[in-house]
Formats: sequence, structure tokens, C-alpha cells
Amino acid sequence: MDDKAIARLIEILETDPDFFVPVKRLWLTLQQEGLDAGLSLEEFQRELEEDDRFEFGPDMGTDGVPEDSKTVRELEAQGIYGGQRVKLRSRVVTADDIFAAMARSLARVNAALQGAWENRPRWDHEVEEHLLDILTTSQDLMSELEELLEQRE
Repeated sequence: MDDKAIARLIEILETDPDFFVPVKRLWLTLQQEGLDAGLSLEEFQRELEEDDRFEFGPDMGTDGVPEDSKTVRELEAQGIYGGQRVKLRSRVVTADDIFAAMARSLARVNAALQGAWENRPRWDHEVEEHLLDILTTSQDLMSELEELLEQRE
């Protein structure tokens, strides 16, 4: 990766509201901006791993779901990426950062679940009940997180 691509990565990682950013999202951003230097996702990640300025966090794997599956494409279209996360080693993570990231993540999950609810197979009551349980649990988590955030203020 050239200096321009690295500078852009650092800029993204310094300003992104999420301190750990999906590697795939970074790679796609550089591709869209013409800064990817023709690297595959695997080559891109390897270069980040070899650079001490970057620190890897949780791998939000897709649990055996094929990368080119409809489910993965739909999630990514909503900004939800599986796979490895990376952050700028010099960026200090605060408790406020963590709470804000949790709120953003839950909001994205709730939006995805709401979309799934609206497109549910209305003839399959078992799926409908299961989806409703998940949606209710996710909304409850959001309410609890909002209460915690109010207590911190």
C-alpha cells in the first residue's frame, strides 16, 4: 500500500465513530476511492497486520455463511460487516466510546430486525414467533442501554 492509501486509512480510523472498523469496509472504501492498489481483501488485511500502527480486535465471523451469500450481501448493504476489525493503535478508547458504539450497533441490529419482520414469511408462524422474540429482546437491550447512558450523564 502506498503512503496515500495509508494516510487515508489513518484518517478514517481517527475519525470513524466506531473505533474498531471492519477491515472489509476499509478495503471497500479504498477501492471506491481508487486507493486499493489492486490488493485482495486478504492481502490488504495482511499488510495491516504487518504494520505496527494498527491493532486488531474482535473477528465478527459469519459462522460458516458463504461470503457471497444473499444474507451477507443484505447485511453489508445495511453497513453490517462480519470479519476482522482493526483500529488505530494510537487511538485511545474511552468508556463513552464503548457506550456510543454499543448504541450504534444495537440501532443497526434493530433496523435490520425490523426489516426482517416486515419481510417475514407470514404463513410461517414459528419463524414469525422466533423473529418477534429476537426483535423484542433487541429492543429491550436498547432501552436498557439508553437507561445506562442517562445514568452516566
